Amino acid sequence: MKVEINNKNTVILHIDKQIYNITVLHKCFYWYTSKFEIDIEERDAYYVVTLSKIPDLLDTQTLISDIRKNLIDFKTRDLITKETADVKALLIAKAFANEEDFDELPPGDVNDPLGFNVYDFK
Repeated sequence: MKVEINNKNTVILHIDKQIYNITVLHKCFYWYTSKFEIDIEERDAYYVVTLSKIPDLLDTQTLISDIRKNLIDFKTRDLITKETADVKALLIAKAFANEEDFDELPPGDVNDPLGFNVYDFK
């Protein structure tokens, strides 16, 4: 992320599109909208995020550090959501299914190839 501080009340961030998608940016910067004016523009390989009307008492280096942490946080949340989508869909399907649906044993032998038998521990 490239950072420009035009004056004390404006910060311009150049954020790589290959690292953060637009959904992550919107979720991250939504929380700053009550404090600053936010403008997000799309360029060829990056997004330009302009934060303006930053209060004089706010330390811009702390702000930039917080933004970096929040971007990582929302990117991680986005990754987890995508990676667990199938599990979520299965849980929802099971919750709303009839009692008999999804209650069958999986096909195949559940014994371990090393000779461990799960039925020995009932």
